[in-house]
Amino acid sequence: MPDRRRWYGHVILKGKQFAMDLLLLRHADALNHAATDLARPLSERGHRQAAAVANALADSDAKPKLILSSPAVRTMETAAAVAKALQLEVTPCPWAAPGMSPADARAELKKYASFGRVLLVGHQPDLSVLAAGLLGMDDDLRLNVTKASLMHLHLDSPHSAELISFVPCNIA
Repeated sequence: MPDRRRWYGHVILKGKQFAMDLLLLRHADALNHAATDLARPLSERGHRQAAAVANALADSDAKPKLILSSPAVRTMETAAAVAKALQLEVTPCPWAAPGMSPADARAELKKYASFGRVLLVGHQPDLSVLAAGLLGMDDDLRLNVTKASLMHLHLDSPHSAELISFVPCNIA
């Protein structure tokens, strides 16, 4: 395997080293009622929030190389807005559905480390539980991931991270 040193936002492939940037995006605001929870689409406000996050990412230095999403309609619609702005595709991931296991998420995300920077669009409290565990926090209740908020984590291993940024969405 080639020896690629870490340059911010890129993966290290040397021996057993691991590094990736993980962007966690909670889905935007959704309608309260649908045939099932997974079928809930974004509200008008949610579409505005998703567009704002998409534009912010498109203008940033933290553009993901890959977009993963829960298969729920609201997360897929949020991810689609970002994908359109970044000219990327969305990969639906059944393991990221509501109730996502942090252990399963870490194992699955490890498979995508070669992309260097990955966006995962998901749900609350799943994203805060995952982030809290990666950040070494005992209590995930300290993380309030509001709708359409974006966390940028740098992982030096599939089990630990440092918080680079947290950007709440304040679109009304």
